[in-house]
Amino acid sequence: MTTVNNVSDAGSTLNQEAVSRTVKNVLGKDDFLKLLLTQLKYQDPLEPTDNKDFIAQMAQFSALEQMTNMSDGFAKLAQFQETLFRESTISQAIGLIGKQVEATLPDQNEPLTGFVTAMKIVDGEPKVVVNGKEIGLGYISMVLGS
Repeated sequence: MTTVNNVSDAGSTLNQEAVSRTVKNVLGKDDFLKLLLTQLKYQDPLEPTDNKDFIAQMAQFSALEQMTNMSDGFAKLAQFQETLFRESTISQAIGLIGKQVEATLPDQNEPLTGFVTAMKIVDGEPKVVVNGKEIGLGYISMVLGS
């Protein structure tokens, strides 16, 4: 008697391979260098690539690297500006403690006047406490003094 072992479905194996592979749509500087080295390795020795082409490719590589560095620099600058803005608004809120302010709140007809007694950070935004109410700095219309 002959026995037959389990045979896996060929389609499922292909699907697993397709899922495990990821497609990379962006070429980086490492990819560029690999292409350049491959081109040098397999060029025809009787008809080598023109020097102008190599200079153009190196200029493209240099431009790509500079753009990548600039992009990284801009990302760091944006993060620094965000941190600086957050710290600046916190400093402003702390500076209002003990001062009399007037705030125009959207849910009230008359402005709220009182002394700032505390500063809180609510959902990442600094708020001052006036007459027991938490008020965002954007609602303060006037600082009357201490």
